[in-house]
Amino acid sequence: MKLGGEKVEKRSHGGNVYEVSKKFKLDLREILDFSANINPLGFPNSVRQIIWEKIDEIVHYPDPGQVELREAAAIYYGVEPENILPGNGSVELINLTLEALRPSKVIIPSPTFTEYAFASRNRRIETELVDMTKNDFCWDYDFIESIKDRICPGALVIVCNPNNPTGYLVVKDVIKPLIEETERAKAFLLLDEAFMDFVGESQSLCAEVVSRSNVIVLRSLTKFFALPGLRIGFAIGNEELIKKIEKLKDPWNVNTFAGAVGSEVLKDKAYIEKTREYISREREFLWDGLRQFSCFTPFRSSANFILVKITAEFGAGFLARELLRRGIAIRECGDFAFLDDSYFRVAVKDRRANEILLEALRQATKEIGLE
Repeated sequence: MKLGGEKVEKRSHGGNVYEVSKKFKLDLREILDFSANINPLGFPNSVRQIIWEKIDEIVHYPDPGQVELREAAAIYYGVEPENILPGNGSVELINLTLEALRPSKVIIPSPTFTEYAFASRNRRIETELVDMTKNDFCWDYDFIESIKDRICPGALVIVCNPNNPTGYLVVKDVIKPLIEETERAKAFLLLDEAFMDFVGESQSLCAEVVSRSNVIVLRSLTKFFALPGLRIGFAIGNEELIKKIEKLKDPWNVNTFAGAVGSEVLKDKAYIEKTREYISREREFLWDGLRQFSCFTPFRSSANFILVKITAEFGAGFLARELLRRGIAIRECGDFAFLDDSYFRVAVKDRRANEILLEALRQATKEIGLE
């Protein structure tokens, strides 16, 4: 499907094990899901106890201001509570930001998270996707120079960092000239740092954007803390910008359990450090295993997933079906702008699961005459 000469992404995401279960007649427990990028360690041990302790509170409305959650997030991200707006996951905050800013157009370096373009086009905002494949998915000063002319007054540039699905990280020193350029042009910048927890706070711009009037950072507890079902995200920025967005949110957009759990898991330093070390080790193991295949080119990632290009005469759709016969789900990436059926993405999971995936890939490629 085309719109203004650009591919319009199909609205699909990883992690839809219910659809896979129904389509392929598999029990949910039989599916090894590499399509969703969730921490393989699972949620912190404290979560069950927190929910149990809060069970009686569901007869009351949750705190509309989420004071405790804001305070915990402020400490974690190195800002003040008034610089933070909790949300029902990042997608709600993406939509609220677009409603609040009403940008003249939206500029999205792509391939990237497809919800940005959907949210923008749903509001009939001019949406310009910038092809990052021409730059091997990488950001540098030359790339920023190349998009300067696209940034006009009132425009919104959206950057996912580390990016989904490529896993590439844009370091602070490269992002900062973009911040300056958007400020000069009287434009806005939305930095989605949903996967930054896997990198660490050294490359986050949370603490630095609060002094800017045109930059918003999004953070999420979904991936790192393995809480996709609770829906917890944060918009971080200048107090005036945050108030502007907050006026548009639903009164009780964060439920009782989400608020209580979010307030506590952000304090769990042992879990945070263990996750970073574990993902770093398993990501290297999985990447090294994938590059042993002559028909695959895996891309280096700073997040908890790896993008892979198939260099043989079969596509990701075929491979996905072959793996599903073995109870394994991967993320086909042909619906991302500027990618095609030769790309797929796999999450970094625990060692046993990663070994099962690699063995299944060996079996599948061997059956079609490749090893």
